[in-house]
Amino acid sequence: MKLALTIAILALALPQPEWLPVSEPTPFYVFDGSAYTALFMLPETYFLAVEERGEEFDRVSFLDLTGYVRSGMPAAGYEPANKYPTSGGATLKKSVSSAWLYSDAGLTNVVGEVTAADEIFLYGDAVGADAYYVRVGSGPYRRGYLSAESADAVYPPENDVSAVAPSDPSPAPDDETQTPESGASSPGAVVQAVLITALAVPAFLLVFLLSSKKTGGGR
Repeated sequence: MKLALTIAILALALPQPEWLPVSEPTPFYVFDGSAYTALFMLPETYFLAVEERGEEFDRVSFLDLTGYVRSGMPAAGYEPANKYPTSGGATLKKSVSSAWLYSDAGLTNVVGEVTAADEIFLYGDAVGADAYYVRVGSGPYRRGYLSAESADAVYPPENDVSAVAPSDPSPAPDDETQTPESGASSPGAVVQAVLITALAVPAFLLVFLLSSKKTGGGR
């Protein structure tokens, strides 16, 4: 019981992550050391974990990506039960057997080829372009843009934004199952001793008074 209480106190003392709900169209940026570039549009109703607050941009994490959003997004004030999308993807159109994967939303720099057999996860729509930012494969991943002309997006469903349920406190052990500490008396033993004492004292006084009367009568 003491160990569980100690763990709970330590958990509360640790800094809790701050969560930002995506409640409106929000670009996800990357920083190359000199400029911020919008990578894709974040799916609404999901969350971002704050890594560091900044004056113009906040560094955040989303799924397996670390990037930035513009400062000023209000925090949720609680830990969401469902933080990130677990579904969503892209499928190649039936009219194509393969498509190019690009490193830029302008679809000018080819970095690979995607086939219908590849596993494709959708991060979000490209910003200002008719394309999708995706993750290809099951590891190691390839990331880039697919043209909307060659693929169809499958968006994740609307998220349940409820908070994580608080953990139930550990139930206190029953009195019958408690083991008294060494040298300590249980509550039941204390009550029993008090009752014995309360009954013994009047009996002793009665015997004493009767003995005194008999002694006085013999004189």
